[in-house]
Amino acid sequence: MRADWRRITLLFSLALALRTAWVLAVDRVGWVLNDALMYHALASGIIEGNGFTDLTGQPMAQWPPGFPGLLAFLYWVFGQHPVVGELFNALLGALTVVVLYLAVDRALGRRVATIAASILCVMPGPILWTDMLLSETLLTFVFVCFFALVVRSRPTWAWAVALGAVIGLGVMVRGEALTWGLVPLVLWFRQVSWRTWLPRMALMGLVVLIAMTPWTIRNARTMGAFVPLATNSSGTLWVGHNPDATGAQMYPPPEYYEQFGTEAPARELDSAAALRSEAIRYMLTHPVDELRLIPLKLVAMFRGDSYAFDWVNAAPEPPLSATNVERIGTAADAAWFALVAFTALGVVGLGRAAWRQPMLRVIAVNLGTMLFLYGFLYYGNYRYRLPYTPMMIVVAAMVLAKSWDALRPTPSPAEPS
Repeated sequence: MRADWRRITLLFSLALALRTAWVLAVDRVGWVLNDALMYHALASGIIEGNGFTDLTGQPMAQWPPGFPGLLAFLYWVFGQHPVVGELFNALLGALTVVVLYLAVDRALGRRVATIAASILCVMPGPILWTDMLLSETLLTFVFVCFFALVVRSRPTWAWAVALGAVIGLGVMVRGEALTWGLVPLVLWFRQVSWRTWLPRMALMGLVVLIAMTPWTIRNARTMGAFVPLATNSSGTLWVGHNPDATGAQMYPPPEYYEQFGTEAPARELDSAAALRSEAIRYMLTHPVDELRLIPLKLVAMFRGDSYAFDWVNAAPEPPLSATNVERIGTAADAAWFALVAFTALGVVGLGRAAWRQPMLRVIAVNLGTMLFLYGFLYYGNYRYRLPYTPMMIVVAAMVLAKSWDALRPTPSPAEPS
């Protein structure tokens, strides 16, 4: 056990050092109008007593409160400096490596756990995102914690409450965490009868609703409308389903919003309702185009990790030179596409027996959910796949472990004396 904790300490220390070094190396001065600026402004507004408001000081419900609320707490303790949030991302990234190790060690053994945690420790993509005030690193940490819990879970009342609480926490960071509830649904379904399974799933759902309720009440009072979580899902849905959709990120033309006036929060609510309605109408009336968009969304989602530099270098004066962007981006892309290749190899080559294991069933549900969300329901954003990257890494680690076993020479039988 002592050697095991030495390994964990080494992995944590290396992961933290790499992420901290990256944060400190990227000296970004100034902002451009993107999600990172909005999160920073939200957090600053909260600690200044303005509440959850936009850049003009108007109440909003565009994003869930989890990441801005955590960032506001960090700003309150350490000061309103973006590097505070970025260094906290570095800590979360290092802790994610540890949690992944512990989860995999229990289910698949120490060797696979070491390989998986080592890959996550040094893989460029997750390190690059550490430097941005975005919710991806936090959501990845919560997701891997959920993964570690669910593979140990049993269909009991206590586990239903615990998993519901973690899902509720994830939902407060990003609404797609609601889909995590599919995992215990699938995992427990064959373990007990439906009479036992159904009430426990209902309890888990109730815990998630309880976690969401305070924010829903806030939205009803502040926004004057029923907004269970956030309004940004409407725009995300529209990006994936409109006449000009490309499968990747796009925005409505600037004049689109002129029809909704300038009054807050009516402008936000009316535009969200219009975007949602248009997206659903397009889905129902253009089935052939919807099929055509699926591969385009998948290509956009699986593009290289070098696209993170669209965010890392987003400043009035980009902090990294074109040469460094090219060099680091090439390494990041090579690592990402190698991971994709090993994951695909694992899906085909590990065999049915491996995929019957609880951990791999959990991973299969998660990866299937990712493909549905960002290959069909929404659109292919390379940011959105980050929380699922550790699941792919576990599959790749199993492939590497089995490949090593296959390549090792078989000991010759001892010669009879």
